[in-house]
Amino acid sequence: MSKTEESKCKIIPFEPFYTIKKTRAPSNSVEVIPGKPGDELPDFIPDFRPLLQRNGLILLSWDKRLCERGALYTAYWVTSSGTHRYYASPALLIENFSDAMPERKSYAAEDGIDFYGERKPLYIVHVAPELMMSSREKITQRPLHIKKLKSLGVKVDFNYSFLLTREKKQYRSHGFKKNA
Repeated sequence: MSKTEESKCKIIPFEPFYTIKKTRAPSNSVEVIPGKPGDELPDFIPDFRPLLQRNGLILLSWDKRLCERGALYTAYWVTSSGTHRYYASPALLIENFSDAMPERKSYAAEDGIDFYGERKPLYIVHVAPELMMSSREKITQRPLHIKKLKSLGVKVDFNYSFLLTREKKQYRSHGFKKNA
């Protein structure tokens, strides 16, 4: 081989896979806390389940995020009758969270959280994970979940037809303002 051929061709030594140091990638997962009706929550999690149940809706989950203003909470629901529609509340401070109402559609029905353009939650409490799945099983799961809620003493109207546009109009016509 001539000197010019040597300079064009470099041999890169092969290192077997087992000699490469493995490093663990940082976790991007969110702590998921099971919170099905009737189950106890960990002591550090406030129990919003009875406070967030609404007429025409089933509480799916809520999450907690930190921002410049402090801790913010967002609730997620699915309609309790008719077509499955998923909704989310605005991010609210804890003192306003028990009054949370759906403000927008939630496109994260699979996991109950909206990540797009938002900070990652510290945790999410899954109240009805079986109703978040996109499967035919959720059609049969919804009545079972409602039955469980009723047996625990929940007194909301599950037959109420919740429509976000109608509810927003009623909310505004009563002079309520958004809490932040």
